Amino acid sequence: MKPLFAALSLLALAACGSNAPRATDTPAMAECRAEAERTPAAQAMYGRINIQNPNNRDRVEREREQIVNRAYADCMTRRGATRGGGVEPVRRSGF
Repeated sequence: MKPLFAALSLLALAACGSNAPRATDTPAMAECRAEAERTPAAQAMYGRINIQNPNNRDRVEREREQIVNRAYADCMTRRGATRGGGVEPVRRSGF
């Protein structure tokens, strides 16, 4: 039985790290997520990252996440869907 549990846990880890569409995503949501990831601003952030500097890496990843989230929200708005909420998330400090 133990090998079965080990295989299932590896499968679960592989599924978590994949870029597959979420189960609750509609086709429009999946298309907007893909479009947001392909935006030039999000792609340009990869050129600014310094892998050897953890502070820079964290800052650039936070900035990239904000860019992708904004692009996703803009895409959904263009399609006529609005996101829930209405309060912008709290941004972590850079220190």
